[in-house]
Amino acid sequence: MASTWRKALNIYELSQFLCGTQLRARVLVIHGGGQEETQAVPLINGCELLVATPHSLLRLLTQKHTNLRRLCYLVLDDVDILVEQMTAELQSIMAQFAEVLRRRPAGLVIPIQFMGFGSHWTVGLQRYVSAYMSGNPLAIFTSALEAAVFAKVQHRIEMCASVDLPTHLLDALQTLHAAHKKIVIFTSHEMELDRLAQLVDGYADKAADVVLFGSNKLGHTELVDLRQAWLQADRGCDGRAYMIMHDDCYEMLRIVDADAIIHWDLGLKSMVRFRNRLGCMQQHYPVSLQETHAGRQCLSVVLVTEKCVKQARTLVRLLRRLRQPVPQKLQAFHKGILESTNKSRRCIDLCTYLKAYGFCRDQDYCHERHLVVRSLDTPGVVPYYQKLPTAGQVKIRVVHVVDVTRYYAHVLEHKSVAGEVVTLTATYRELAIDLSLYYGVEANCTPHGVPSLWDVCVLKNDKGVSRRVRVFFTTKPRCGLNYVQVQYIDEGGFSEAKVSCLLKLAEQFRSIPFQAVEIYICRLMPSDNDISWPDTASLMVHELLHGQQFDGQIQLALGNTLWLDPLVKRSYLAAIKVYTNEFTVRNRLLMLGLDNAQHLEKLRKICEGVLHLPDNLDAATINRLDGVLVCQTDVMKLKEFEDVVVSSIISPQCFFLQHTATEQELESLLDVINEGDPRSRAGQVDLSPGSLCLALFPGTDDARARWNRGRIVSYEAETRKVDVFFLDFGDTALLPQSDIAVIHQAELKLPCQAIECSLLHVSPPDDDWTDKNADALWDLTHDADERNTLLIAKAVGSSDSRYTGNASFLVELYDCSTPQDILIGQELVARGHAIGSPGSVQELFPEAAVVDTSLPEESYAGITTACAKLYRSKERAERVHLAKRISDIAQEIAQPEHDAVRQCGGIRSLCRLLGFVRNEEILTCLLQSLNCFIADNDDNKDEVCREEGIRAICRLLQCTSAATVQEQATLVFARLTSNARCCAKIRDCGGLALFCRLLLDVDSEAVLPNICLALKNMAEDNHKNCTFIKESGGIARLCELVAMSDDDIILEYAAWTLEKLSMLNSNCDVIGQLGGVEALLERACLCDMDSSKLVLRILVALKAIVTDHPNNIQRVNDSSAFFRLCDRLCGEGDEEVKKVLQQIASRCTHQQDASDVLNMESYTQYNSDDEGVIRIVRSLGEILGAKSAVETSSRGQHEGLDEDVGPNASLLLDDRELLELPTDRESSELVRQSSSQLHGKQVTTSWLPESMQEDLPPPLLDLPLR
Repeated sequence: MASTWRKALNIYELSQFLCGTQLRARVLVIHGGGQEETQAVPLINGCELLVATPHSLLRLLTQKHTNLRRLCYLVLDDVDILVEQMTAELQSIMAQFAEVLRRRPAGLVIPIQFMGFGSHWTVGLQRYVSAYMSGNPLAIFTSALEAAVFAKVQHRIEMCASVDLPTHLLDALQTLHAAHKKIVIFTSHEMELDRLAQLVDGYADKAADVVLFGSNKLGHTELVDLRQAWLQADRGCDGRAYMIMHDDCYEMLRIVDADAIIHWDLGLKSMVRFRNRLGCMQQHYPVSLQETHAGRQCLSVVLVTEKCVKQARTLVRLLRRLRQPVPQKLQAFHKGILESTNKSRRCIDLCTYLKAYGFCRDQDYCHERHLVVRSLDTPGVVPYYQKLPTAGQVKIRVVHVVDVTRYYAHVLEHKSVAGEVVTLTATYRELAIDLSLYYGVEANCTPHGVPSLWDVCVLKNDKGVSRRVRVFFTTKPRCGLNYVQVQYIDEGGFSEAKVSCLLKLAEQFRSIPFQAVEIYICRLMPSDNDISWPDTASLMVHELLHGQQFDGQIQLALGNTLWLDPLVKRSYLAAIKVYTNEFTVRNRLLMLGLDNAQHLEKLRKICEGVLHLPDNLDAATINRLDGVLVCQTDVMKLKEFEDVVVSSIISPQCFFLQHTATEQELESLLDVINEGDPRSRAGQVDLSPGSLCLALFPGTDDARARWNRGRIVSYEAETRKVDVFFLDFGDTALLPQSDIAVIHQAELKLPCQAIECSLLHVSPPDDDWTDKNADALWDLTHDADERNTLLIAKAVGSSDSRYTGNASFLVELYDCSTPQDILIGQELVARGHAIGSPGSVQELFPEAAVVDTSLPEESYAGITTACAKLYRSKERAERVHLAKRISDIAQEIAQPEHDAVRQCGGIRSLCRLLGFVRNEEILTCLLQSLNCFIADNDDNKDEVCREEGIRAICRLLQCTSAATVQEQATLVFARLTSNARCCAKIRDCGGLALFCRLLLDVDSEAVLPNICLALKNMAEDNHKNCTFIKESGGIARLCELVAMSDDDIILEYAAWTLEKLSMLNSNCDVIGQLGGVEALLERACLCDMDSSKLVLRILVALKAIVTDHPNNIQRVNDSSAFFRLCDRLCGEGDEEVKKVLQQIASRCTHQQDASDVLNMESYTQYNSDDEGVIRIVRSLGEILGAKSAVETSSRGQHEGLDEDVGPNASLLLDDRELLELPTDRESSELVRQSSSQLHGKQVTTSWLPESMQEDLPPPLLDLPLR
């Protein structure tokens, strides 16, 4: 545990270095000032070493974020401060740990050790050791002074003049106790040794006393002898031993057994010598913490003269620490020293701690001024300070944040107590310009030379910016360079600067007062008994206040400093022409610190009798100022996506959002408000514009009337009607005065939920927004039952608010509840209820502003310009004309120039424009143009994918039923799907589902081929796509098209798509079950033989569907259409078609069971239509010349193959393989070997009727058939 956050951080950094690199232990640090929240989760996860301030640790223990059950070692840093200033917190922590120890199992062995490190021994530390450190704890003192404090050595202060020192020395010797046998008299001046020797010799009893003399001029041997003489001085002697010693002799003599010491003088160079003097009595100190103090045995007599100015403070602090009375003469002497010191610091600023908190904890060590001086602190007296007002209100702009309570600001306006408003001359900008111009001339840049403290000069940085600065602190030369600490007197803030960069301040700039005024927030101080604010808290305040304007009530003005309370952030609401209080700075910052109620009272007290101050504010006034109603509005986080709903709409450029995350909190608050009978508070409301209130929102058919938070816009006294703006919803209503009630600050704790927003990239389609435009936006953000649609909002900027008082956010709104995400602003433009804003043109069509004017307007370079004009055009005729011109350009551009279109942004412009258009004629032209550019150009297809053109076209297909638009859009997709990257994008955008829906719903002969082609490409790209198409009903529709369509193109593409879908076995089964096999066969039979391409496409699809699918093979064999098709192709038909049909036939007559055909004695029935088998074989033989092939194969067992067998003929060797019969000798030999395996085998055909057996050609009976 550490006493301050700064100490805790220092310990943490060192521990992190040591433990992280050597022990690999987890180290955490916790302290106040807004840092605890960030460490809650890591602390719950545990750590080996925790560095904390007592207040923070106690809070986290109370919140159950950690516990002390595993605590082994408790180390207290600055233990003297902890036990004295944080007694209650330390006692609470120790009590909790004691409870933990009490509950630990008896057999559990856990090491426990307490350690404390401090710089002072105090009474509180003694009590802590006695209470919590049992046994005999070890105490190590590295300071003789602290050891003396521990031993409670008595100090007797004798105030006297320098000339009276001998008299007071003799008096001190006479008053020594009889037990004080060995006395050391110290001096720091060599010249005083002889004088002291004479005095002591004259006083001592020469017979009984021993007087020794220790000079810094004695040699080593003499000092050793002197030490021995001192050690033997009290042996066998009834008198006293006196040692007159110079401070330099202490190290050699090492005296530790003195009973009393006398300080002849205190002209010490450092406190080390004073500590050494006290160390001469350490032999009599207690050797254990359990022993009592040395009592009267040890005595320190201090002779204080008028020369002991620097030492008086130390003596006073020492006596106070020992709880010994401070002599009145010493108190008066000390007070005079303080007053003199403060007067000598007349040119030094008033202590910052005194100004910030009303006290300075280290006043004895602080180098700043602690007294108010009339000539320095009266506002307007110092020529280089502004003449600040002492009462009334001021408007300021914060230009620099030093810490949580201290800022520098420019005073913009003053409102007197009488209400007179004075705008203060703003000279800062003029001064900055003049400085830059003057010191921009090298001849004017005269070095300042060696600076003195408080010198005002000019600092010119590396960028040439010149600013007035005041030398605040000088440092020693470093690396051959002199550095000084400077304060920017016009901007606030401090920095280190090279002396060589300081320039002399010209005379014309000396008379201009400091522009930055020091500002303090009243009645606020750091938490945890600290006096400095954590850096995290100061950074938080910087983000909150820097650059903002505030209104403050003046409580005190001294020199160049103002104390303001309250300091309020106010905003002007242009729509209702009132000001509103966003927040008071003090109330906002109280979460970072503590209330300091006596701050102003202490400041006024030190000013009493020096300055004339305005009347002090009474407690009631202070409470009233603290109770100023503050209305804070919820805000959007820039560049982040948030869940919202639209609560009210004035226009697309002024509507109100609510966060869904706080919806339940708002409902709970409104329930509490309505349960509390607000009507009992009616009639007491301030009805002036801008006042906050509770107002009864009128009920509707679906909802009862409820009290809501509101702000008064206006009041009509004649009708007693009040115009109210509802802070949580953004609505306005004209209500009777009886429906207005007083609101309490507790009811404003939750930020007002109505967030003022405007849509990005939209402008009114006419001169101004209309109710129709607002209604269109309402329809886009609500469902058919008028319920809020959940939206996603992204704030990209902000501006001054006109209604809520915080800020109006520029947002992008997305509706993600539909299959295709809808950009609300874009959809509003597409529906004609808005047009693109001028600022959006540069963002959407950047190439339109940099078109190469050397190219003709009708070239590809004119596409981007035409798109930008169409986007901003309000006239329908002009928009259609521009769209047609784009289409004409696209059709006229030659194929090689399509890349140039992409490079000049033409593709990008078309894709972006598609999202903002819904007119059928315009869309058709734009899609036609896009089709021209993506045909046979993969780079342009990639560009469409990158620029979200796919998403835009998907959205178009969802919301339009225009045939021409559907035709062109689906043609775009048919071409895009040949690109793998586009296929993935289409799937991500829901395009595949869209294709399936269109396939089911659309009957257009112009659209269906495009859809089929797109589906074919998607199926070919991905097996998952095949499954999706099947599950979406696409296969059923394709089978239906094959069976019913009269259009050859639709038939061809439908069959092609089925072919690709058959890549999945499950799809083949579905096609067969839905009648796809029979439909394909029937359509093939019906096709004109001149349409060989169509027939071939059907047969290829059929081949893919039946391959390795017994059920589909069975369907082929069951279908009479296949036989008819074979008969038709016997004498005519394309060779390629015949080849595919041959392959289908071979697959259909090529089915076997698990056992080998050649080893079976008989064959099972393959086809229930026995006649069908014969017809298949006959037809196949006639088509392919199979009879000759069979005869040849029969002869081939003995003679080889006939050369007349064609190269495309196939011979059925068994029911698993089709062997191509090539004409080369090597392959023929393979066929001959296979044929020889059939020799001598009996082919069973008993399953055939006799009539059919007679029809078989004799050579065929030798083949293994089923």
